[in-house]
Amino acid sequence: MTEKDLKKDRHRFSAAFNTLRFQVIAIMLLCYFIPALFLGLFTQQVLLKGLQEKTAAALTSGAEHAWTLTAQNIEHAIQLGRDAIYDGELADAYSRWSSGSMTGAEYLRQGRSYLDRKYSRDPLFTFAACFPLSQPGLFMYTRSGNAGAMDFLKNAQERVMELGETLDTRSRFTEYDGQLYLVRNLVNLRMERYGMLILGIDPKALFAPIDRLTADWNAESALMLDSFGEPGLPWADYAPGLTDVQESDSIRYVRSSDTDEYELRLSLSLDRREQYKEVYAFRRLVAVMYLLLIPILLLIALYVRKRIVKPITLLSDASRRIEAGELGVTVPMRGGDELGNLGVSFSNMSTRLKELIDRTYKEEIDLKNAQIQALQSRINPHFINNALEDINWQARIDGSETISSMVTSLSVLLNATMARKGRRMVTLKDEMEVAEAYIYFVQQRFGSDLSIEKDLEERAYNSIVPLLTVQPVLENAVEHGIAPAGGGKIALTCRRAGECLQITIANTGKPLGTEDRARIDAALRGETTTGDHLGLANIANRLRLIYGGRASIRVYTDAARQTVVQMDIPQGEE
Repeated sequence: MTEKDLKKDRHRFSAAFNTLRFQVIAIMLLCYFIPALFLGLFTQQVLLKGLQEKTAAALTSGAEHAWTLTAQNIEHAIQLGRDAIYDGELADAYSRWSSGSMTGAEYLRQGRSYLDRKYSRDPLFTFAACFPLSQPGLFMYTRSGNAGAMDFLKNAQERVMELGETLDTRSRFTEYDGQLYLVRNLVNLRMERYGMLILGIDPKALFAPIDRLTADWNAESALMLDSFGEPGLPWADYAPGLTDVQESDSIRYVRSSDTDEYELRLSLSLDRREQYKEVYAFRRLVAVMYLLLIPILLLIALYVRKRIVKPITLLSDASRRIEAGELGVTVPMRGGDELGNLGVSFSNMSTRLKELIDRTYKEEIDLKNAQIQALQSRINPHFINNALEDINWQARIDGSETISSMVTSLSVLLNATMARKGRRMVTLKDEMEVAEAYIYFVQQRFGSDLSIEKDLEERAYNSIVPLLTVQPVLENAVEHGIAPAGGGKIALTCRRAGECLQITIANTGKPLGTEDRARIDAALRGETTTGDHLGLANIANRLRLIYGGRASIRVYTDAARQTVVQMDIPQGEE
């Protein structure tokens, strides 16, 4: 592909992107994706995250509560086991039996009585039993726990006795053949080990808070209490607290406690989808909402294309055809809405435009021909200037200085009027040359009836003013003031006032009347359509065009009844 082809393709793509159709589609897509993006980010980062955090907090709080209740059950069981030592009844009975002051039957009866009072009514225990180390056959147990006591006596007594040798004064939870026992050595006041206390523990009662939580959450739980439960799990690898397990799409809560009396481990495994079902449901709702917006967006796009883009395209194509010279173009659009009315108006305008052009075309050509002929018949300004030079030289040869001066002054005025040097801004010095030429003429006209005083500040000569600013005001003063009065005085003053040139022209001729005032005000507003004060209106318009509101011109009557024209022209920039 050549460079020229690439440029054409780029131009074609650029033109396609600049079309109204593309811009409307782009705006609609932005109106869809930007809110969707922000809503998605807000939903994900704020709503869903907040909902997940609240769910996690609720899970943690529930698990902590179940853990606390379970730990209280364990502490309660340990405390009851510890009471068997602190109460002293079993130690006292053993002392009297071992000293011979009490028979074996009485010893068994008193021990069983204590066990029944202390443990038979507590739902944590399936049975309570004790025996002296010197004679394990004297096995005392609660009346309601006969089955559990006999099972212990048959299967676990010997191993418990071996365990007791390592316990010292601590308690220990142990498991034998699926049965959970709390084992503790019995010691007297001299801390001498004389027997053992065995409490059969009901795991359902002990771990009831965790079992209820597991059932409520539809979770899976794993426990380890000393050697009971699942000590084979990799507990050391489990992070404490609530953790997402990505590989199994689950949530795991882990808690552990190590004390001098027991070691407890808990692991709860929950289905993430079950626990965060509200989060996932809200996420699906948002996704469905976005999907439902797509057909709505398409319907809006079709409507915009049919009712807006297509009519505007028709109007644009018709405008280009008219611009290319094809008159009378109409568009197939009817009223009913704003664009339909616009299409009808466009077609009517195009038809009327063709009729007007057809009707006025010949008249326009005739008018142009007449204008060309009029221009061709005009005398060349260069010819006028050259003719004046010839008259000037002839007057000097003939010795007529007055005629020579008048011709020179007229030449200056003509040059300024025709802007021969192509300047629109001149210095005050140059402007005064034009004014002096005009003053010479009017002094020839009025003679001694007219006196002109000039007061020009030296540093004002270099000020910049628009060409033909002073002479038209002098002419107004002569024509509307001096001439009607038959003579008078004109005072011309130029001063620099800061960054402004102030030009004042006062005359003692005819005072301003009400009608004069109205015409002058109209001229200062640029509204003069007749020959009255046309020069004043011209100056006011030019000052507004060049300087905006920074220049001013005003006409007023002073205390001496003189008519004064004052112009303030900014300096510093052209």
